[in-house]
Amino acid sequence: MSQENEKPFEGFQEDNLTLVRLPETFFTSLLHRMDDINQLRTLLYLFWHNEQQQSEVRYFRFAELAADQALLEMIGGENALQNALSGLVSQGILLEAKTIEEEPPYYFFNGPQGRAAVAAINTGAWQGAQPQNQPIHLTKDRPNIFQLYENNIGVITPMMAEMLKADEATYPASWIEDAIRLAVTRNARNWKYVQAILERWQNEGRGDEQNRRNDSQDPGSYRESWLGRD
Repeated sequence: MSQENEKPFEGFQEDNLTLVRLPETFFTSLLHRMDDINQLRTLLYLFWHNEQQQSEVRYFRFAELAADQALLEMIGGENALQNALSGLVSQGILLEAKTIEEEPPYYFFNGPQGRAAVAAINTGAWQGAQPQNQPIHLTKDRPNIFQLYENNIGVITPMMAEMLKADEATYPASWIEDAIRLAVTRNARNWKYVQAILERWQNEGRGDEQNRRNDSQDPGSYRESWLGRD
């Protein structure tokens, strides 16, 4: 969509903005050198994507990125995405490595962790990265935590608003949505119950088959962690 056809930006919808961290080097050493808009958009998207990942070693794969329709619309399709990634690699911003010849490459930020991962791949010491627990997509008009609470649990009090702000800063938005959905299906419309789910996912991980079975078949597994809280 051309800028001429877009409506003006309506403004940020909340005061407690969800922030994405950018390295200072981006401003001091990179921004003035970037004259390709697609490379700049892709790089900013990758900074956001990196923040959403929960794995110890963070990486990008073309197929996972290309599955995000919002990204493709932003830069003009899969070919444009591949060109942007190749450009970021050629500039030294991203590192590219393959574990086997036929496998699509991994992309890493060119930092200590990324360089160590590429070295491990090149020497055969790479153990294989854990797949992302769930697709990471840039969704437009995603409901914020206040809307989710009001639509599924109840009226927000000032004390509850502070609690929601703290949890929004602690857990990924997709986790919060899934935890609320899980609580609603169990008829446990209580934020302490939602918090217990989130705490368990943070402490034990989520996304593997056993966790999914536990989440769907053991509604009592969270009771002790939230019943009786103040």
